[in-house]
Amino acid sequence: MTVLGLPRLLTTGRGRGLLLVGAALLGGVVLVTLAAPVLAGFDPTAQRVGPRMASPGGGHWLGTDRFGRDHGSRVLYGGRQTLLLTGATMALTVAIGTGVGAAVGLAGRRLDDLGRKAIDTVVAFPAVIVILAFVGLRGPSLVTVLGGALLVWWAPFARLARSLVRAALAEPSAVTARALGASRPRLLVTEVAPRLAGPLGVLAAVETGQLVSTVAGLSFLGLGAQPPAAEWGAMLADSRASALSHPHLMLGPGIAVLVTVFALTCVGEGLRDVLDRSGQVVA
Repeated sequence: MTVLGLPRLLTTGRGRGLLLVGAALLGGVVLVTLAAPVLAGFDPTAQRVGPRMASPGGGHWLGTDRFGRDHGSRVLYGGRQTLLLTGATMALTVAIGTGVGAAVGLAGRRLDDLGRKAIDTVVAFPAVIVILAFVGLRGPSLVTVLGGALLVWWAPFARLARSLVRAALAEPSAVTARALGASRPRLLVTEVAPRLAGPLGVLAAVETGQLVSTVAGLSFLGLGAQPPAAEWGAMLADSRASALSHPHLMLGPGIAVLVTVFALTCVGEGLRDVLDRSGQVVA
């Protein structure tokens, strides 16, 4: 079982190592971006802090861009904007999706059937189309892109949560507890919640990686973060005209996106393999 095409060789029998590698990479990226005020030597939006289009060196470890802004400082601060806002959006998405899925799974047969169909409809609808429509209505910005993602990104979590809730309630222990008079809140705590955390964690890690790449891609197209804000996708767009003459301007934000998405994928794959080996089903 793989995600994003990673070879089965990496996920079979090596889940724990893959999880540790992903967690270490992700922790490093988060730590460096959070420490941007300390590590960055310049204001990311300040112009002419150095010569324009300078090569790495001379106090600018990633050089400067066409406005003379320190590129390394912009990469660090761009990570703060991308990771913090994306992480907050994903946390809200997981909460909404889990709540909706659990409510549908606990409902009666008829409501469960209607809820399942509604969730499947949202899952089947392309998220990028919804985000583009939302951007068209509200105007391009990073917050608008994430708001559009929030409208549809909850659905995969709702579908998984509903499936897990229905499976948990069908377990012999849950059936016995219900026959003995256990209330639904008690069943949620004792029977359902322990089965939700692992699979939802796997899905959250993978979906966060996809959301980071989507946000960066839309910012690259000019629909996300707007100048002079530092954001990885927008920085890639700003430096593409000089990609051949000054390739270092694309390396910083490009590697940052690549490492972040790779780390999140490793965390999801590793956690999935660990749960599979422990006997917990990951849908």
